Amino acid sequence: MRSAVATIDGALGRIAMLRLVLLALLVLVASSLVLSLVGALQLPFTALLATLIATVLGSVVGDRVMAWLAGAHPVGDSALVTGAILFLVVYPSTDPAVVLLAAAAALVANASKYLIRLGGRHVLNPAATGLFVVGLTGIAGSAWWVATPVLLPVLLLAVAAVAVRTRVVGPVVVLVVVGAALQVAIVVAHGTAPLDALAVLPSTPLLFLAGIMFTEPITLPPRRGQRFAEAVLVAVLLAVPYLAPLQLLTLRPTPELALLIGNVFAVLAARPTAADLLLVSKRALTPTAVEYAFRPSRPLPHRAGQYLELQLPHREADGRGIRRSLTIASAPDEADGTVRVAVRRRAPGSTFKRALDALPEGGRARAVTVSGGFTLPEDRRTPLLLAASGIGITPFVSQLRDDAAEVSAGAPPRDVLLVDLVPAADEVVYLPELAATGVRVLLVCSDAAALPPLPEHWHVATAFDAAALAAVLPDPAERTAFVSGSPRFLRTARAVLTQAGVRRIRTDAFAGY
Repeated sequence: MRSAVATIDGALGRIAMLRLVLLALLVLVASSLVLSLVGALQLPFTALLATLIATVLGSVVGDRVMAWLAGAHPVGDSALVTGAILFLVVYPSTDPAVVLLAAAAALVANASKYLIRLGGRHVLNPAATGLFVVGLTGIAGSAWWVATPVLLPVLLLAVAAVAVRTRVVGPVVVLVVVGAALQVAIVVAHGTAPLDALAVLPSTPLLFLAGIMFTEPITLPPRRGQRFAEAVLVAVLLAVPYLAPLQLLTLRPTPELALLIGNVFAVLAARPTAADLLLVSKRALTPTAVEYAFRPSRPLPHRAGQYLELQLPHREADGRGIRRSLTIASAPDEADGTVRVAVRRRAPGSTFKRALDALPEGGRARAVTVSGGFTLPEDRRTPLLLAASGIGITPFVSQLRDDAAEVSAGAPPRDVLLVDLVPAADEVVYLPELAATGVRVLLVCSDAAALPPLPEHWHVATAFDAAALAAVLPDPAERTAFVSGSPRFLRTARAVLTQAGVRRIRTDAFAGY
């Protein structure tokens, strides 16, 4: 299972998360139109087309108008995603009133991104918000027609791709499994045969809501456990309509309301934070790695090992858009109050990377969200093996510097071995910072003779293999490994660590940008 996920992640890694969601939705939209034309989907093609135009146009117009009013930069892909989701959920019709309500749902959805904000970012799923508000009219609402058996194969592929790319496979699986179990159990308790109850599942909103809407990174809580808790909560709420047909005027339990309640839980569990960023300095770490130090407009709380989503509007952005997820390299309590990220610079580079490189001191960007569960265990007695390749060292720099500060404050030291795989002798990223932490390091470099002077407690190997690990790691079975780097390195590291006897391995992929 893990190797399959790693393979998919490697294949999808160079597609931005938002762009991947959009592509998955476009495949679903195109499939529905084609299936309608050939008669396999029992919905009129003209109704589908009218609804698609209404939701997408309403979404794009709503996003641009609200961005203009707020003095913000419109995010075109986000508006298209919202429009596509609404198309696949609202009931298709050529009735002008219903079509106008579909467009209204799209307008409300995009307005919510700018109006319902906390900590500088939106906190409710936009599509769910639009559906909920329009549903209160009692005239039209959600139909979730995308949940039809004929679209199931395409939907399964789309959900798998999105869940893997957004790295929430576990919570998505929990939401689907718990939701399905509850729904089947309730229906069977009311007298339906178990096989009949199972046969109905592909026609419920469960899979689409879990894999396409629940996975929106901005509205998810940052911690892994919090995400699982939200998944269970949403699954339970999705089962409420099967228990009793509750309704208060036009308010009734719907899938979109279940997701919105889950979003509110995420806000209560971990207050979301976003901030404008002012570039205060940049410095070359190696010939190909650069660090950027930003001063946030408001405190940007994070745990060592988490990442921020950096938004940098620029002209002629490539297909990956204007946002990237970058691990925070600075410690949570940086003395100068800055937040630092590091990137690998290679020609020609993406438009985002070129825009970041051209950003002058005093230039502005934005941290849209801080998230991630790639954090060290609370139990400091757990022996650790940290393995990184290239710029994948950044979460460990933050963690080790933070840990050194805790030890200075009286915490017991951890038992840590860091394995750092570098492509060349002059490419040891954050060498002075790592040396200052006092951590044991196995530095893997094919050109070991050209390495600069290293601390005495550092070891050097010319190859990353089980033999090199065995020379410095007498207790592999006792260690918990954290691995950070490209998807290709993750696959290599998992194989090497498993061969060396390491049993517990956690990974964090750097997909490239």
